Amino acid sequence: DRDDVISGTSVTFSDHDHEIILDAVAGDDRSVTFSDRDDVISDRSVTFSDCGDEIILDTVSCEEIIVNGVSWKDELSESHDVEGDASLKAAAMEAAEVRETHKEAEKKVAATKPSAAEAKEQESKNAAEKIKVYAYGGLYDEMTEALDRDKDKVLLGIITTSVEELLDDEAYMRTESKTNHSELTPISIQYSGPDAHYNEVDYYKNHSHEIESFCERLFNVDRLNPIVYSDKIETRNRMLTLLGEAHQDEVHPEVTSDSPSSTMSQKAARFRTMRIADTGGLTAYKHALNVQGADAVPDGLSLLRIVREPLGTPYNWVLFKPSKEELIIEDGGSGGVMELANVLHRDYNDQVLFGLARVSFANDFGLSQFWCALEWKGENASGVKALKSYTESLAPMADRIGDRSFTLSNSSAMDLSPQIVVDFVKKSCNKNMTVQALEHAHEMEQKAIEEYWDKLEAKEKAKRDALNAEKLKREEEERKARLKIRTSKLADAKDIRETRNKKWSKMNAPELLEDLGKRDLSGWVLLQVDLDN
Repeated sequence: DRDDVISGTSVTFSDHDHEIILDAVAGDDRSVTFSDRDDVISDRSVTFSDCGDEIILDTVSCEEIIVNGVSWKDELSESHDVEGDASLKAAAMEAAEVRETHKEAEKKVAATKPSAAEAKEQESKNAAEKIKVYAYGGLYDEMTEALDRDKDKVLLGIITTSVEELLDDEAYMRTESKTNHSELTPISIQYSGPDAHYNEVDYYKNHSHEIESFCERLFNVDRLNPIVYSDKIETRNRMLTLLGEAHQDEVHPEVTSDSPSSTMSQKAARFRTMRIADTGGLTAYKHALNVQGADAVPDGLSLLRIVREPLGTPYNWVLFKPSKEELIIEDGGSGGVMELANVLHRDYNDQVLFGLARVSFANDFGLSQFWCALEWKGENASGVKALKSYTESLAPMADRIGDRSFTLSNSSAMDLSPQIVVDFVKKSCNKNMTVQALEHAHEMEQKAIEEYWDKLEAKEKAKRDALNAEKLKREEEERKARLKIRTSKLADAKDIRETRNKKWSKMNAPELLEDLGKRDLSGWVLLQVDLDN
């Protein structure tokens, strides 16, 4: 629906029952002067197309255009003679010629418009006039030599390098090899020499984003990871950090919890903490079970044998669970019969147990030793099941434990003290012993236990040293093999770089950057902006 006047009063349109009515036509000329328009009015009734500064009436559907209530076709037959028809035909032919001229003009414009490749080439030519290649090469050390040589320059460096190439031989030998260490990564280096002119420095600051964006497009990367150059070592460390490997981690790799040296250190600490003074309230057997595991502690028969030995270390008492067939260890210790009594009251007052303890006395006549058996049913071990376990196991356990000097029952162990132990020995063994002799023997026994741990630690240390020496030898051989491979790779790459440098010598900045951006070989280029351009 439209009610409008196009170009003054030349042609007037109005709405009539959803049709477009051509009310008046000024003159026989069907061309209409109008602003740029390309439209179809009332469903193909009248079509306008843009041609130069005029709107051309291209087609007319005679059945759909009504003039003053009369169809366009009837109106033409009544009001126009042969000459009028000739004028319409001439106008149509003229319009067709104009359209053809317009199409030819569009083709000429399209032909003169540059393609994407041509636009990129033109951009490179413009950049080549403004950005000049100052220096280029292969390795980081070569680039730093070029930077340190000229103190009055302001340069932008682009380098593709890897962790493997940035590390010197010594650091490389100490570094654990990783797969990403050989991956090449592009980094931009911003360099302002100490003697550089401030105008040039300001220009780079103001246009660094444009210059780096241009380089990023040639490299086909989102970001070139800019770093401001300070000195050779500091910049190298910052590049290593940027590449994901901090300098300290590279040169001094951390010892992980599962590494051989860490495992041996933990084992050494474990043996040091197995001394009775460091068990943290646990008995010697329970502590050894925790730190060494079930496979490293003695079985029932072996532990009983240690307790029966006159100078057996590191255990001097043992407790067994009730059993008719075997010796099942419940606990064991190295603190003597007094420790045994305390453990029974503290931990096993609800159990049935059988055991043996070595009791020693030391006096002027030497060392006297007795073996005290234990038949224990704790105060809280009540009920038919506990009583049955005690009575049924009493004889079999007595046979397996073997000879004893005297036996402590429940009531005897309840109030056990050094004096009661001495009284039991006097009564059962007819030996006149004293509490002082008991305490003196305990001190001697603890000293022997300390010596036992010293020898065990020395033995383990010798084993660790042998393993560590073998490990160090193997690591040294592996490092030398890695270094040999690295040296060979660098030598092979050197020949390739020399060939590439000859090719680069004939390239301008955009061409060189694009070739470096392939990242098939490490390299660098230093760029300088021509301020006159």
